[in-house]
Amino acid sequence: MLLKQCCDLLERKNLTVAFIESASSGYLSSQFSIYKNSGADILLGGLVSYDPSIKISILQVDPSLIEKYSAESAEVTKAMAVQGKKLFTTADIIVSCTGLLKPGGSASLEKPEGTFFISIHFQNTLSNFKYFIEGEPLTRLNQLTENVAKEILKILNFV
Repeated sequence: MLLKQCCDLLERKNLTVAFIESASSGYLSSQFSIYKNSGADILLGGLVSYDPSIKISILQVDPSLIEKYSAESAEVTKAMAVQGKKLFTTADIIVSCTGLLKPGGSASLEKPEGTFFISIHFQNTLSNFKYFIEGEPLTRLNQLTENVAKEILKILNFV
C-alpha cells in the first residue's frame, strides 16, 4: 500500500505535510493520519476549501483565476498550494487538491466527472498532476489518496 509507505517515509525523514483540499473534503488528511505514529508525527493540519468563497477569503486565491478557469482547475490548485504554504509555514510539504468527485461543478467533455488536479509544494518547487479516476466517489477518493502518496514518494526519492 503506497499510503503506508509514504507515511513511513515522511516519518523517517522527519517531514510534515499539510493538505489544502476541495474535492476530497478532508479525506486526504484523514487517510494520512491513521497510521501508527504518523498522524502526530507527519500531519501538521489541513484546510477544506470546498466552496470557492473559502478559496478566496481564507486562501486569498485571486477570484479572477476561479472565474477564468473554474474552481476545479490546475490553475486554482496551484494557487491553493502556494497560498497554503503561507498558512502552514512550518509544513515541509503542502498538497492541494481540486476536482470533480461527483456530478456538478465545472464538468465538461474536456474535464469530466472523475478529473482531479493535485499540486505538491516541496522545497520551493511546485509539482502538478492531473488524474482521471473512474468509479464511485469512495473508490475515487481511495485511488486519489494512493496517487498522492505515489507522487510524494517520487518527489522525496529524488531528494
